[in-house]
Amino acid sequence: MFVLGTHLAMNSLSLSIISLNDYQLNQPAWLLLIPLVFLLIFLPQLIKRKYLAKSVQANLASSKNEHQIFYHPLIDIISFNYKTEKIKSTPTLFYLFILILFIIALCQPVHIGKKLPDPPKERDIIFIVDTSVSMILRDYFLNGQRIDRMTLLKGMLGDFIKQLKGERMSIIVFGDHAYTLVPLTSDQHLLQSMLARVEVTMAGRFNAIGEGIALAVKNSTQHLTQESKRKTTLVLLTDADQPTGTIEPVAAAMLAKNAQLPLYSIAIGATNIAAEEKIKGGLLYSPADLNLVKKLSGITGAESYRAENQQALNNAIQSITSHGTNIRKIKPVYENKPLYSWFLILAFLLFSFRQALSFFPADVINRQKRS
Repeated sequence: MFVLGTHLAMNSLSLSIISLNDYQLNQPAWLLLIPLVFLLIFLPQLIKRKYLAKSVQANLASSKNEHQIFYHPLIDIISFNYKTEKIKSTPTLFYLFILILFIIALCQPVHIGKKLPDPPKERDIIFIVDTSVSMILRDYFLNGQRIDRMTLLKGMLGDFIKQLKGERMSIIVFGDHAYTLVPLTSDQHLLQSMLARVEVTMAGRFNAIGEGIALAVKNSTQHLTQESKRKTTLVLLTDADQPTGTIEPVAAAMLAKNAQLPLYSIAIGATNIAAEEKIKGGLLYSPADLNLVKKLSGITGAESYRAENQQALNNAIQSITSHGTNIRKIKPVYENKPLYSWFLILAFLLFSFRQALSFFPADVINRQKRS
């Protein structure tokens, strides 16, 4: 019986702890007002009582020589004006309780409910953008007018970002060297505004594809060391025209393969010299190197695409989004039911009840108590 009773007591104690854990105060700092309120209310009363006691003793001492005073034997244990003090202290405590209810309401008490569903998984995508001088060549037609490769690339990448809303994306630009324009972020406004600033030769005139891929691999591996088991997808947008730089494109693709990073590629530019714009002077025309683009993607086991039409864009997005996803690292979110209104309602009802009693004469209330 003793063991059974102990077991039941422990179970009841654990249930009470669980029930208390279901409630919390979102702004507990307001509780510091309670001791301050006690101090402001009762400290003046204590000072007043001490002052009255000293004044009474002084009056008794001054009149001692003039009149002979007789004290009751039980004068020390009789509370002076006890009934009056009790009547006065009752409203003070009552209003103090109402004030405490308001303070608790300020603390925003809530009841913690069930855990909300986790948000959908996300992807980490790094876009490697070619800004070399060859991207100024106009070998595309839009609405009957020629447009340059960079205009097409920015429009395509802008559509990518819109359709991949909610994913974490980064933009790397390369020319003479490679630079991180936007680190991994899910901020669509930031990505679109920074993409609008991308211009031809902003990173130099040459075409360091290898350095762009290597920088993407470096950023991805640094990211993986901080957050383990996250998967990153690389997307290369380039015409692969006469690669330069200190790192060979194939060697950079091997780095991506060793890091288990798929390198998707989208070839920008026409594939033959027939698309050349017939103008005098200007940059020497060079078509996109599809063979190199396919080779780089093939090394990592990914696909390569040509920037031809909307269907090619949709195919590229479908392949990229079919790759690995990552769990979003956020704190668990629970349902919160606010409870402050109950404390406000109780304070209002108590205050209204007290005010209603003040309309009745005191002798009527005393008669009802006696009867």
